[in-house]
Amino acid sequence: MLTVPIHQAKSQLSELIRAVEQGEEVVLTRHGKRVIRLIKEPETEQPSIEARRQAIVAELEALRAKVGNGGAGFQELWDEHKRERDARGDAWTDDPKGSHAGR
Repeated sequence: MLTVPIHQAKSQLSELIRAVEQGEEVVLTRHGKRVIRLIKEPETEQPSIEARRQAIVAELEALRAKVGNGGAGFQELWDEHKRERDARGDAWTDDPKGSHAGR
């Protein structure tokens, strides 16, 4: 373990970081009292592809449970919307050229 006063560590920070990266523990002191300890960050393991796949599948299943499975598809909903709209007399909104716009 390496003990260094803070005022000295300011000018040696790069060297101290290298020492920590090599496994050394560095303690910074102020007026002879320990203030902070520098240690190497532990290596983190990335989750495996299988673990990520399982997490995604679990999220999708939760979403399906929340939203439901057996409802009408988009096309059925759109056709129903158009029938209701046409019944109200709003069929002009389907005109692709917009020739009726502004009436």
